[in-house]
Amino acid sequence: MKNKHIKNYIFIGGKNLGVKSLEFMIKKKIYPKIVIPNKDDLGKDNVFNKSIKKFAREKKIKITSIKNLSKLIKKRKITKPDIIFCIGSTQILPKNILKFSQKGIVNIHPSLLPKYRGRYSLVHAIFNGEKNTGATAHFLSNKIDSGKLILKKKFKIDHSDTAKDLYEKFTKTGFLIFKVIANRWIKDKKIKSYSYKGKIPSYINKNLPNSGILNWNWNTKQIYNFLRAVMHEPFLPPAIYIGKNKYYLCKEDQIKKEKFLKSPL
Repeated sequence: MKNKHIKNYIFIGGKNLGVKSLEFMIKKKIYPKIVIPNKDDLGKDNVFNKSIKKFAREKKIKITSIKNLSKLIKKRKITKPDIIFCIGSTQILPKNILKFSQKGIVNIHPSLLPKYRGRYSLVHAIFNGEKNTGATAHFLSNKIDSGKLILKKKFKIDHSDTAKDLYEKFTKTGFLIFKVIANRWIKDKKIKSYSYKGKIPSYINKNLPNSGILNWNWNTKQIYNFLRAVMHEPFLPPAIYIGKNKYYLCKEDQIKKEKFLKSPL
């Protein structure tokens, strides 16, 4: 099927949220000019995420990289899109891409911005004992997660939620937000946005809490929150140190999937 550029846009991203969002656009027969997958997208679905590169290839959509798009812009070999959707992306965009589209670049972040800017937002929300978090659509700017806000939607953090549970809630909520914004754009309605009220927090999450290592000096609540915060199959489970040796903690069902010897005692 040939690309149908009913609307002129570029799609950057991946993960399940990115794939679901692009699928939504394709079902409406609105094809992007270019798709830019995440660097770790090898063109095959894995046990955790679908591949947006694979999906784009199936739909015969042109695929490129951030680096190549930046070169095309500098050489003026690509026309300016009306909008760029950056959904499920793990890449930092250079300034010339940030300023490239006419309406801006829409991103969906896994927190209620301006809280929990940066990486591992859901993990830190669990670790800090938050009762709620959410998804926030915003326009990208030069500063990380600091552009004008478009739409927020809150969801509950249950006491037993792990990072994986919360990620699934975010994917569902983020997709609902994407559909609202995409439909407004498709119908040529203005995507309203507003600036932050007050000072934007300067702190940006860059790593897992305590770099993913359990601290034995934490109280019971902190340990419980840490364990469920970093429990996210199929990624490595939380780690602990006993002396100089490093061990990983995992759920019972993960052990059952492997072949372990029974205790000889």
